[in-house]
Amino acid sequence: MSAAAHILVVDDNDALRENIAEALELEGYQVAAEASGAAALARLADDPLPRVVIADLMMPGIDGRELLGRIRGDPRLEGVRVVITTGASGVRSTLPTADGVLTKPFGVKDLLAILRKVGLDPGAA
Repeated sequence: MSAAAHILVVDDNDALRENIAEALELEGYQVAAEASGAAALARLADDPLPRVVIADLMMPGIDGRELLGRIRGDPRLEGVRVVITTGASGVRSTLPTADGVLTKPFGVKDLLAILRKVGLDPGAA
C-alpha cells in the first residue's frame, strides 16, 4: 500500500521538478510530481488529494495561473493549498487566490518556509 502524496510538484522543467521533489522528500514530505498542468489536473481528479500543489507559473498548455483557477473553481479541491513558482517579479498581486508565491531562484529554506506558512510541516499527515 502506498502512502498518499501530500505535495504535488508541477513544473515542465525536468531538472527543477526533480530537484524540488527530492529536496521535499529529504525533509520528510511525501511527494508526487507532474510535468504539465494537464497531468496535474488528471492526478487531482483522483483521491487522495495532496495538501499542497507547487506549480510553475509559466508552462506550455495549462500554465500555473490556469491550474490555480481550476483548483479554486472545483469545490472538491477547496482544501488544497497552492504555491506558485515564477522567475518574474511582482506577480503576487496578479495571483490573489494563490496561498503563496516563490520567486526563482529560491532555496530549500525558502521552500520550507512557504510550506510552513500554508500550514504544512515535514511528515505531516
